[in-house]
Amino acid sequence: MTSADGTREGFRTFLILRTDGAGAAQEAVKVLAEQSADPGRLGGFLSSRIHLGLDGDVVVHCVAWRDETSARNGYPARVGEALLDRLGREALLRTDLVGGTPEPGVRGPSADSPPGLVCVAVRHVADREAAKAMADLLRRSGDWKKAFPGFVSATPYISPDGRTYVNYPQWTDRAAFDAYMADRRNADGQQDISALEVAPPDLFLCTLVAETVAAG
Repeated sequence: MTSADGTREGFRTFLILRTDGAGAAQEAVKVLAEQSADPGRLGGFLSSRIHLGLDGDVVVHCVAWRDETSARNGYPARVGEALLDRLGREALLRTDLVGGTPEPGVRGPSADSPPGLVCVAVRHVADREAAKAMADLLRRSGDWKKAFPGFVSATPYISPDGRTYVNYPQWTDRAAFDAYMADRRNADGQQDISALEVAPPDLFLCTLVAETVAAG
């Protein structure tokens, strides 16, 4: 499977860290960068991105893997231990690991540009059928998004149990994001999305602060 951003992957993880402030978040960024510095030791690793939330206290580490087995065997335990060792339990208010297999997404006119702003949108649905329906909504919205100025891409991911849907849209900068959000066609699609959810979504608007790609 090739995601909308051109990454050939079979699974992607999103490690979401809520910290007690900007200092802890910056320290978490350092730990994650160190853990991703030598991707050759992580079997099945394809690429890593570290995102910092606009509020300064959330960090999202998104990693593309060859397959789900690689993700489960190569990453979570060691990274979690390193974070706790450096920051302590008091600074990590909450840690969530979500992810899934990619579904066909949407490539925008700026697909070859680095993202200046991304949103990690974690949505909760009843089952795989609902998750697939949500992914279909994204694909159908591609008629206007694929030509929207400053839009990079969006790739949806469905968790193994089918109950978590993660959308990963990207824009070139804040101005492109604001224009996108203000567009009537975006608002028109929100009702259909909400009808498929069983709980409020978790939305993290972030900048990209570090990226690592496996050689070859």
